Amino acid sequence: MSDLRLRPITPADHADVLALNERHVELLAPLDEPRLVQLLGWADRALVLDVDGRFAGFVLTFTDGSAYDGENFGWFSERHDHLAYLDRVVIHDDFRRRGLATALYDDLEAATDRPVLALEVNLDPPNEPSLAFHRARGYVEVGHRESGGHLVSMMVKDLSAPTDDPA
Repeated sequence: MSDLRLRPITPADHADVLALNERHVELLAPLDEPRLVQLLGWADRALVLDVDGRFAGFVLTFTDGSAYDGENFGWFSERHDHLAYLDRVVIHDDFRRRGLATALYDDLEAATDRPVLALEVNLDPPNEPSLAFHRARGYVEVGHRESGGHLVSMMVKDLSAPTDDPA
């Protein structure tokens, strides 16, 4: 795999983040510069995926107690006292199928001190590759809801559970 580096989003990254978000807005939520700056202020982790010095994607996570006003975050927060919420992860098309998502999730799951990592995946329209990826990583569906004109699967992973990995 190429040299992946996770680093904080800086103002120099805003144009790339906004353009990539817009390219995949049907799976995400609209984002403009003021909203991005607001989200960065609330985020637990706001990272760029940097591959060989090139912008390859970004990720935003929030934890319980954040002022983040996302409806899905609120839904999970009502059900879990201590959680990390993966709001969006977007990998640029030029960098897909290189194991970046696996490496990113390995880092996110290891780095959080929260017992639960929560996220949602589109069911309508279906995002089958994402559903398969998350199920294979141990995420389980805990509900459905309408979100931004889409039906989504609300998924969580219990990070406090022991793994089968002897490492």
